Amino acid sequence: MAFTLNKLRQQPAWIALIIFIALCLWVASGMLKEENEDDSAKSKSTEIPLVKVTVEHIAADEVTREISLYGRTEPDRIATLRTEVKGLVKEVHAQEGDRVSKGQKIISLEKSEYVSRLQSAKAIFKQREVELKGAESLGKQGYQSQTALAQASANLEMAKADVVSYELAVSRSEITAPFDGIINQRFAEVGDFLKDGDNVAILVDLDPLVISANVTEINVQDLKAGQKATSRMVSGDVLQGKIRYISSISELGTNTFKIEVEVPNPDFTQMAGMSTELALPLETTWAMRISPAVMALDEEGNLGVKIVVNEHVKFVPIDIVKSDSQGVWLSGMGQQADIITLGHGFVRDGDKVEVERIDASGNFSNSLSSKAN
Repeated sequence: MAFTLNKLRQQPAWIALIIFIALCLWVASGMLKEENEDDSAKSKSTEIPLVKVTVEHIAADEVTREISLYGRTEPDRIATLRTEVKGLVKEVHAQEGDRVSKGQKIISLEKSEYVSRLQSAKAIFKQREVELKGAESLGKQGYQSQTALAQASANLEMAKADVVSYELAVSRSEITAPFDGIINQRFAEVGDFLKDGDNVAILVDLDPLVISANVTEINVQDLKAGQKATSRMVSGDVLQGKIRYISSISELGTNTFKIEVEVPNPDFTQMAGMSTELALPLETTWAMRISPAVMALDEEGNLGVKIVVNEHVKFVPIDIVKSDSQGVWLSGMGQQADIITLGHGFVRDGDKVEVERIDASGNFSNSLSSKAN
């Protein structure tokens, strides 16, 4: 034992160095193996499967862009009929709700007094005519002065004016309709005494029927007088008309412009004061009808839809052309596109996806697998 220890003490230092290097290599090989295992695990963990989305191939149609407005029906004309002479109401010719024609009697006032005065005025007029002729004859013979002749002429003119005045009084004792319309309200009844200027009735003209609405300052530039318009009434009736008036000044507070659309209403079947929806057609464009649920917002808040191009998601900004009960019509996607109908909320612009297709009937067709290698 003592011999062995002495022998080891006599060995050179390089043996210890070899042992130290061997130990270092052994430790390093273990660390390298662990690092390789970690890298392999990380590589496997990053292999995330692609998101599966459902797409539908949709072709665009030519669609007319429309401006949709909510309006209210109004009479074309409305007039409050008033008396022009005083008198007792003798007879009522039209009831509330009656349709009357231009010139038709509404009420009649007692006119016997005006008739008597008219007869007296006519008699005086004839007398003044005779007096003027006599004055002219005497004037030619030099027996009548120019002053007397002028007085006779003036008397005749005053008599003539009285005749005209009482003729008007007689005619104005009959209150008639100034235009075709409906007696919406009547204020006088038989036996009422009306003074000059008292209300008699309210007459409304419903042909054409006028639809009043307000359009924004953005859309008013696209409209012009004479442009066609479609009105859908609350009853379901659809009326065709045209724009007859566009205000040149916006309304304070709303910055909207009043427009009027007139629609034929010869039978007065449509009433004033009804709510209606107006559709004003503009230009024709290519658009696709889709469900509103398909629309999405990008990171900047722009409205659009997500489509698939070469197995990658693409966000396309859109413009709403019009809407109906079956969906919304959108432009901006060309004449055809593969629109993501399911799963668009889980993908972003530029993502690669696994595509599953459905046809127009909602049945699944062949899928395009886009799995990573």
